[in-house]
Amino acid sequence: MAASSQTQISAATALVQLLTEHPELSGHVSWSIPRSGPALVGCIHDGGMPVLSECAEFLGGTVRAGRAYETGGQRMRQHVLSAVWRDVPVEVLLSLPVAVGQVAA
Repeated sequence: MAASSQTQISAATALVQLLTEHPELSGHVSWSIPRSGPALVGCIHDGGMPVLSECAEFLGGTVRAGRAYETGGQRMRQHVLSAVWRDVPVEVLLSLPVAVGQVAA
């Protein structure tokens, strides 16, 4: 079996375990298993920073401010939780509006 296939199988198994142990996440996070980069990526679409904090609590890892971008005329910043869970690299992403006072940097 190719290494990429094994990585995706490991990520899929980890995702099943994650959602079995934390079913409340399914209403807040959409998950994907990309071909490259982290093996498992979650995008928070509901619940904001409290959901990211909850993920950090059981996944471990670190949260960092990611890239800033503009969409629909609004300045946004991505917040990224990077962790390794059950030997699988995981990133959880959350985009939030940048406060007006924080735009200049």
